Amino acid sequence: MSNDVKLNKNKIQKLRAIKCWSQDELASASGLSVRTIQRVEKNGTASLETTKALAAVFDLTPNELQTSNKIENITFSFMCKYAWLVAFALSSIFFGLWIIDILVPTLKGADFNQQYEIHGNFRYLDFGGISFFVGFLFLSFNVSLEYFSRKSLVKHSASINN
Repeated sequence: MSNDVKLNKNKIQKLRAIKCWSQDELASASGLSVRTIQRVEKNGTASLETTKALAAVFDLTPNELQTSNKIENITFSFMCKYAWLVAFALSSIFFGLWIIDILVPTLKGADFNQQYEIHGNFRYLDFGGISFFVGFLFLSFNVSLEYFSRKSLVKHSASINN
């Protein structure tokens, strides 16, 4: 049985960068070797003692440095991060279909209403507009979430430095 703890290597690198520390300086502050810091930042694995030392330096609990093993959390995060892209892709498809199925035949002389009837009165523009709006909401949510998470990380780091 391994005693290694899986750490969030990106979080450790960000916390170190916020303090403007090199790996050498983090090693000195934590009482660990530079090689240990390099291994943790590369592999994200550390012993329990190393985890405690890093947590103490950053004024965190060891649990806050660990990665989440829950696949649901990763999936939800992935969906939140890229849902806007899917919505924008759908809106592009709907707008493209509207141009191909409705606009082009109408410009060639077909009856506009008849074109909609041929396609079962499916309103491409309505669905395209809705999916574009939903994509914009998802993108706004994603940008806001990223902004506030960075802001809280900087705020937490500033409180550590004081």
